[in-house]
Amino acid sequence: MANLLVQRANSAFKKGDYRSAKALYQEAANQYGSQLFAANVAVCEKALAKGRPKKINAALTPQPRLSNDAISQQLSDTQQLLEHYYNRCQELEYQLIDKC
Repeated sequence: MANLLVQRANSAFKKGDYRSAKALYQEAANQYGSQLFAANVAVCEKALAKGRPKKINAALTPQPRLSNDAISQQLSDTQQLLEHYYNRCQELEYQLIDKC
């Protein structure tokens, strides 16, 4: 499924549809890790800002798959961040209520 998403993003980029390509790369980044698609998103942003870049190096090369351990670690990190931001949001909400 990830491969299909990346293939769609690559296809959109090659067709010059940089907005769609960027959105698809961002979706892949959200699902599989931003570090894997940061270069792809940056190339799309550059293409949108200045037109298609003359040379596309490693940005569109297939990205290595994450191991199960790496995926588990990333999921754990994401969960911890989510809990941290949720708790912080609650704290700020309570502070706002206290000021009223």
